[in-house]
Parts: sequence; structure tokens; C-alpha cells
Amino acid sequence: MKFLRIALLLFACSLKANTSSSLPASTHLGSSNWYESSWLGVYFESSNSWVYQTNIGWLYIPFSNAENFWMYHADLKWLWTTSSIYPWVYVNEIKAWRYYLPQLGFYRADSKKWSSQAELVTEFSQNESDLYTSAYYSSGAITSNSNISTWFDRSLEINGLQLFVAGAVGGQIAVPDEWAKKIAQTVKLLTDPNDAEIDIPSQERMIQVLQGASGTWHAGYPAAQRLAYGGGSDYSPNPLTDSGIESYNGYQNLWNYMMNDMVWYRNSSDGEVNNVGNYDIAEVLEHLMHTIHLYGVPGAVTGSQNALQWDYEFHSGWQTSELYYAMKEAVDNGVFSLKDYGDENINTPDTYSVASKEYFYLLNFGMWEYGQEFWENGTLAPEWNDNARTPSGVQQNNPLGYALFNSYIKPVLSKPSLTDLRTIFQDNDGGTSGYVSD
Repeated sequence: MKFLRIALLLFACSLKANTSSSLPASTHLGSSNWYESSWLGVYFESSNSWVYQTNIGWLYIPFSNAENFWMYHADLKWLWTTSSIYPWVYVNEIKAWRYYLPQLGFYRADSKKWSSQAELVTEFSQNESDLYTSAYYSSGAITSNSNISTWFDRSLEINGLQLFVAGAVGGQIAVPDEWAKKIAQTVKLLTDPNDAEIDIPSQERMIQVLQGASGTWHAGYPAAQRLAYGGGSDYSPNPLTDSGIESYNGYQNLWNYMMNDMVWYRNSSDGEVNNVGNYDIAEVLEHLMHTIHLYGVPGAVTGSQNALQWDYEFHSGWQTSELYYAMKEAVDNGVFSLKDYGDENINTPDTYSVASKEYFYLLNFGMWEYGQEFWENGTLAPEWNDNARTPSGVQQNNPLGYALFNSYIKPVLSKPSLTDLRTIFQDNDGGTSGYVSD
């Protein structure tokens, strides 16, 4: 028995010695401290969290988690990836993604060019001097907030927009901080001043409008986006009903903000919990666009406040605005259907107001070609005709909408890359925000 215990002890020690502490799922190659990861490749592991990867060199790996993998390189600094998206690597020094292949280097999707490691490092200093920053752009941290009713217990401000995060109330669990960060990162991508298409003074005015700054059309009433879990009926009482609202103390404080739709975490409004990353993207973008289109874009570009009159209570000339004529053209040409919108009459104030936010969003998706990427089966017909899912289709079938987008939306909203969005929102609630507060 004594010899058996010694043998088992030696066997256990040999197993421990053959297990990588950096990536436990790796295969030991039979030679001291050499391993092979199915996704990171062959590497040598030291005893102090440093590994030598045969292609990229020495890497410091502070913790072992293949689904949230930070590593430090002496020249490339901090890099982030996961087992599911590698060889895409987030280069923190330039806040950008690169596709890494040992033979070719680092691929940049927007310019479609490969860079060597040395060339990528030279971008660091160039990028710092080229990036535009100002006091208008701010990335806040998530903080406790007891002033936004018992439904919401945390808030975050990102580039002028307040995010309100639902807590554990009404029998529902709290929205995770990471989901709030995913929404914040999406707002940051939508309001990127370094996008080549952005008119920075106009975008800065949009941030001021969102903030409800003095001199803007909803001064004193900041724009806010609510984030909650599942759907209204998942809470008891339902905070979306008149009687339910009264049950959440302090809810009346929300009337001091300009708000529209909810962004739902693990949306269950269709009866089943959504687990598809693409549908998360569609959900998040649609409702963020509703808020930003309505409470930020009008008043940003010179002339946009008159051109984009969507709310008859604020805008007495809505039936002569550019938005009205563009949407009417879309309806008349069969691009946009008013079915299920009030009485389906564009000249009815309530119908026009509700339909306006949907038209903004659908037009934006068409011009960015997002519908065929993120809508179920790539279509939203008959609400939005498939012939207007591309810029050329919009230009041909809704030319006034095409002009409206290019005049008032394109200068202030930046188009997030598909890679960025799909890295943040993956199936089964996967993905990582990458959000960093100031």
C-alpha cells in the first residue's frame, strides 16, 4: 500500500507538471514546459506568467481564461483576444482590431493592408497625434445611482447620453454591468469623432443636444437610455404599465429625461429568450438609434432642427419639414409601410411621430447595409422594402431619404465595423465589451 501511495503521488505530480497554467486546455509536447494550444499555437511556459510563443515572441499572460484573454508584449503592449475570435486581436494601444498571421503580419480591414510588427508599432505614436479628443467626449464609469427610481440602481454617461441600468427588483435579477458596458461601447462606436465621415463640430453639438445643454431644444432635460432585463412582463409588477409605474418609488424622477424605448438584456418579448448575437446587435442598434436620432441628431448639423421635425408637440411645422417629405416619398413608393402604425395616416400627428423614429432607424440601416446583416433572414419586408437595403437602393427608391441621411445623419453618426459589433455581441450572451472608462 505504501508503494501504491508513492506511485499515485508521483503520477499526480507528473500530471501537474504536464498541465499549462497559462492555457490549461493546451497539449503538453513531451519536452519540458513546451505546449500547444489549439488556437494560440506552440509556446514555452516560464514559471512567472510569461510564455514564449513561437511566432510573436514573449508574452505576459496575467490570468488563464481563453474567453477573455489579455496578454502583454514588450513592443505591442496590451493585446486582447479570445479562443473564438483569434487570430483577430484587439490592439489596445491604438484601440483597433488587427488580423494576425505569422507569415503576413497584421491585417487592417479598413485599408485592406498588411503591416509588419515594426510597422504596427510605428502606428502607435502616429495614432496618438491623429486622434481627436475634446471635453465633449467622455466615457463614464458605472456608478450607483439612487435618484432614478427603485427600478434602476446604476447609471453611466457616455458622450452625452445617460444609461440607466435596472437592478434586482420585481422578481427579476439585475442587468449585468458588462451588458451596460457593451451598450456604452456601442454608443462610443456610434459617436466616434475620428471617423473620416464625421463633421466634428456638428457631432459635438449633437452631444450637447443629448446632454440637454443650455440653448438646445430640450435644454435641462438630458437624453437617457434605459437598460432592463428580459421584458416588462418579466417584472412583477410590470413597470411599463400605469399601475406598475406607481409601484417603483422615484419613477417620477425619470420625467426629467428625454427617453424613448428600452434596450433589453436577453430580450424575451417574443416569448423566448434571445440567444443570437446578430439579433442582440439589431435590438441594441435599433433602440439606441431611436434615442439618438430623436434627441441628438436634430439640432446637430446646421438646419437640422427645422429639417427633422418629428414631434408635433415641439415642432409646429412638421408637415413642411424635410423629414415629412422624405418619409411620405418612402410611403408613396412602397419603401416604408405604415401598416400597424396608428391609423396608418402620415398626416395624423401621433402616427407621424411614432413612424418617424422607425423611419429614421430603417433609413439608417439601409444606408449602412445593416438590415441584410442583422435582421432575421436579412429582411424586414414589408415594413421596409428589400429594394432599399443598400445606399444605391435608397437613392433610387427614396431619393429624399438618401439626401436626408447624407445631410443630417452621416455627419454625426459613425458606422461601427461588423467585426467590432460581432466581437461585442456573440451568441449565447458571449463577447466582451472592451469598454474602458476615462
